[in-house]
Amino acid sequence: MKLNMITATSVAVLFSAQINAAAPVEEAGTNTSTTAVANSSVALSSSNLTMEQRIERLERMLQARNQVQLDLQNQVEDMSDSMSTMVGQLEQSNYQIEQMIERQREIYQELDRRFAQLQASPVTAKASTEAAPVAAGEDQSYDAAVALVMQDKDYDAAIPAFQSFIKDYPKSSYAPNAHYWLGQLQYTRGQRDQASEQFNKVVNDYPDSNKVAESLLKLGIIAQFQNNNAEAKTLFTRVVKEHPNTAAAGLAQTRLAKF
Repeated sequence: MKLNMITATSVAVLFSAQINAAAPVEEAGTNTSTTAVANSSVALSSSNLTMEQRIERLERMLQARNQVQLDLQNQVEDMSDSMSTMVGQLEQSNYQIEQMIERQREIYQELDRRFAQLQASPVTAKASTEAAPVAAGEDQSYDAAVALVMQDKDYDAAIPAFQSFIKDYPKSSYAPNAHYWLGQLQYTRGQRDQASEQFNKVVNDYPDSNKVAESLLKLGIIAQFQNNNAEAKTLFTRVVKEHPNTAAAGLAQTRLAKF
């Protein structure tokens, strides 16, 4: 009986010891789980922070790229404007060169005309005496107007000089040249409408004049300035077809190629 009681007591002690031993294990397990969860939260928080940093970095890179693209676009637009200005200046320079070449050609034509006139066969003394006052006045008036252009470069004074010549000698053989010179001077001063009247006068009233081709060319150039490209093409084509192998035809062909 006594032995059985000792045995029961021992078993109870062992059972209690086991229970008490299990508690720390369970608490330890609980603490470990809590720590793991906390560590996971810290890791997740750290991961989220890194992601945010990466997103902010990408956003900054995107903004920087957009700014670079905007700067490049602005530079391209500035370059385009500069190129347009340069092209306009180049076209204006080319036109001025064309005008200089054409003016020199006209000067030589005038000199050839005057030289040929001096070498012409003399008329009879009576006819020369009767015609001299009129011819002298006509020649002097025309030569004076031309000299204002070629020698004095006084274009402002040359315009009324040619206007007076046309008024005083409407039937003169120099009339088509006078109309052309007047149109050229008015065109140079930017008076394109008045210049067109003079060039049309040459084309319509003096179809046999050697100034018709140049007048048609000038009318085409004026049409271009007025953004009337269809009319300009028609006039340039007319120069090429009706007056081939002329300097005016070459210039007209060059302009046609640019359309």
